[in-house]
Amino acid sequence: MFGGSIRVATIRGIAIEIHPSWLIIVALLAYTLAEGVFPSQYEAWSRGTYWVIGILAAVLLFVTVLIHELAHALVAQRRGIEVPKITLFVFGGVSSLGTQPKTASEEFAIAAAGPASSLVIAAISALVWLVTRDTQEQTAAIFGYLAVVNTLLALFNFLPGFPLDGGRVLRSIVWGRTKSFRQATRVASGVGELFGYGFMGIGVFLLLGGLVLDGLWLLFIGWFLLGAARAEASSMQLDTILSGLKARDLMREDFPKVQPGVSLAEVADDFMVGHGERAIIVAQDGTVSGIITVTDVRRVPRSEWGRTPVQGAMTPRDRIVTVDAEMPAIEVLHLLAEKSLNQVPVLENGRMIGLVTRRELIDRVQLAESLAPDEPIQPKDSKHETPVP
Repeated sequence: MFGGSIRVATIRGIAIEIHPSWLIIVALLAYTLAEGVFPSQYEAWSRGTYWVIGILAAVLLFVTVLIHELAHALVAQRRGIEVPKITLFVFGGVSSLGTQPKTASEEFAIAAAGPASSLVIAAISALVWLVTRDTQEQTAAIFGYLAVVNTLLALFNFLPGFPLDGGRVLRSIVWGRTKSFRQATRVASGVGELFGYGFMGIGVFLLLGGLVLDGLWLLFIGWFLLGAARAEASSMQLDTILSGLKARDLMREDFPKVQPGVSLAEVADDFMVGHGERAIIVAQDGTVSGIITVTDVRRVPRSEWGRTPVQGAMTPRDRIVTVDAEMPAIEVLHLLAEKSLNQVPVLENGRMIGLVTRRELIDRVQLAESLAPDEPIQPKDSKHETPVP
């Protein structure tokens, strides 16, 4: 989701990253403050002052957003949950937790920490505004703005639907009462979808009323909430289905192989077109030299296929992305998506023992969803026992 983000700092082992969309929203906020909000409140300032204070206020707003996300992250760390990074983007910020909270109380504490920190920031900002409003107009303008926006940020995040903090608070409450994490996630995701549709509906209403910018912004927020709520439900479903599985449980052990020297024409005709294979291992005497994929073949003109050996077009072994046989299945799926791969070789003690393909992995997930959506796929070596009454 946040490809292309730039790391700008590390705090307590947490990478702080900025997505390019963050620059857009900071620029828009600075423009709005410098050309609209502050001139309407403080008429005596110079235009340069409006812009300096507008830029400062916009940047400080995202500093408070970072503090909001750090509150989530630090509470999670105290409970033994790894937080690899925090990303600032167009809608604010997001903390990436390494694992889901283990209990409903952990979920509640982590989720509530963000809005609580925003309320504290709002209170401190309001106090600074009170102290400086008659003596330091520029300082008062910045902190008055921060007080209002952080109050709104806390209230907005308390809305009870994913991906907002209130949605996670709702999930923790439902989780605590039902003892079912999956059911709680469904409830919170469903409420999040309702809020997404609601914001989009209000956005359409404002557009029809002539408030174009406000309407478009609410449509955008609603679209984001809807997509994030659905993504959370989908992620939970994947976690459930692939729970406990490793790469070895999903790999093909009968992966296709050819020897160096075989022509691309033979690979394309016999393996790819003939048997629907998208990737073939190039190996000799048990030693893997590389992998030839549909993408590799397409790079060579069709007229050259007959006289081009596979080693002339394959991806050599030292450039192949591989996974360990013990890597969790959900991480394999994420790797395939992140690297835009159709397959990945599986290694054990440095030796290739199988091949996981995106197509077969997705087919298995879809089949599991259609047969038993709440049950994980069983590992290859699991045993099913029927109790005898």
